[in-house]
Amino acid sequence: MMGLGIIVGQVYAGMVGPSYGWWEPFYVSCIVTLTAATLVLFFVREPIRGGKEEVLQDMLRQGTKYDRKLSWKGFIHAMRHNRSNVILMWQGFFSSIPWGIIFVFLNDYLSVNRGMSVQDATMLVAVFGIGCACGGVLGGYWGQQLQSRNRSLLPLFMSFTTFIGIVPFLFLLDSKFNYAGVLAITYSFLGGCIESLPSVNVRPCLINVNPPETRGAALTAANLIINVARGVGPSFITIMQAIWGADRQVSFNVTLAFFWTLTAIQLLFLAKTLPEDQDAMNSELAEYAEAAVKAARGNLLLDDGGSLVSIEDRMTSFSHLGARESIIFVENTFREIGDEIRTMKHFSCGDHEETIPEDDEMDSEELREEQRRLWVHQQHRQSIPEPEDDDASLILQNGMLVPHRRYPDESTPLV
Repeated sequence: MMGLGIIVGQVYAGMVGPSYGWWEPFYVSCIVTLTAATLVLFFVREPIRGGKEEVLQDMLRQGTKYDRKLSWKGFIHAMRHNRSNVILMWQGFFSSIPWGIIFVFLNDYLSVNRGMSVQDATMLVAVFGIGCACGGVLGGYWGQQLQSRNRSLLPLFMSFTTFIGIVPFLFLLDSKFNYAGVLAITYSFLGGCIESLPSVNVRPCLINVNPPETRGAALTAANLIINVARGVGPSFITIMQAIWGADRQVSFNVTLAFFWTLTAIQLLFLAKTLPEDQDAMNSELAEYAEAAVKAARGNLLLDDGGSLVSIEDRMTSFSHLGARESIIFVENTFREIGDEIRTMKHFSCGDHEETIPEDDEMDSEELREEQRRLWVHQQHRQSIPEPEDDDASLILQNGMLVPHRRYPDESTPLV
């Protein structure tokens, strides 16, 4: 439908532009876009994440939500290590280059190079757009039927129709007619219809091989690549004319045939990778659902292995589960500190030892005061210089440190 909208916009601009000015189509486009956005806002409801996944139905029925979130690391992993994603992204790029050429040059090519009138060229472009719309509907229906029989048949269908669609388009570009007759209309309709049969199935393939949290990013990346390719496409015509001196007809033929053939070859490999990647995704979702249900029953929290959310997301986003984990962590920290303090038996103070009372019910204020007293006493003991007499030592008498002889000698007073 995106291609149909582009074609309809070109046709409308070609019809009303000469009479009402070039700005008139932009006013109409603005009104239509705002109207569509308003309808989406009031009537479209966001679906439940994972609600269409068969392996998640038991989990959702038990009231457990699918809460996995996308991280940058998870997205890069999906784009690099999922073979179906790689194939679909590259084929989207190569297949969109001819579409960019068609959107820009087809009307002008038919009127200038084929000698048609502007009205006839515009009508053929409109017929081409109708063919694209019909191809989108038929391609979606036939693709669904083939996938329900065998998942590998869908990529084969996409590859076959991509290659066959080249034929009517080449007839439209190279046939010797200068007006919009029945044959020209037939070629234009078939070219748009057949080449739209595979393109409508690209997004379902991306959905089938990506978990719910990755699908939006994957579809956005695919759409970005398609738009880049459509913007690059017209430059191939200009480059071929400037470097090799090829005329527009030869440039059209070579570019369309080469890139659509390359796309058809890539889609053949998708017939092998698509079922394998889809099975791998379903297995991963089944394991997550089982872990989530067990965690919900045991009133536990899933660890990082059960979700793609990163620690940065936990720190910067509010979550009652994350808050609970933080509170439990702080409580355990203070409990461990208290246990360490209560298990301290004594501080060594030379020949004299004083211990902390082992009363578990001692309040924190008394405990801090006892620790402070012992620390001050130890600092005082360390500041006393050693006695010069090796036979003397210091003892505590009546709160004062006095020298004391270890053994009585002639200087020992008689009592």
